[in-house]
Amino acid sequence: MTPRFNKLMVIDDNQFDCYITAKLITNINLTNEVLEFNSAELALQYLVENQNDPTMLPEIIFLDIYMPIMDGFDFINMFKLLPETVINHCELCIVSTTVDDYHIYKAKIDESIRLFTSKPISVEFLQSLTKN
Repeated sequence: MTPRFNKLMVIDDNQFDCYITAKLITNINLTNEVLEFNSAELALQYLVENQNDPTMLPEIIFLDIYMPIMDGFDFINMFKLLPETVINHCELCIVSTTVDDYHIYKAKIDESIRLFTSKPISVEFLQSLTKN
């Protein structure tokens, strides 16, 4: 089966969660390449450095909310300042353990966030992306 995506990005400060998500994505052959980042700052830097090369950009970004220094919502605010070519190429998906109703509401009303799912990410959720 041909992968649905060329590149996916996983941003999670928890190395274990990042590894597990990337492994699941790879195991179901959802993408050709998984870009793993343990900090939102480094992920944002990658997007900035590659903003003029769409082949280097991920089609989907799996983003944790709770991270030190720059949390998921800070990342989203900075992401929205990137050129439209990047914004239109990359879809955001929040992957979080949050039970905070405010954070869930905030994620669901933000038009730049395509999807919201809870950790741990499930194979069924990932497979659903192949149908969209």
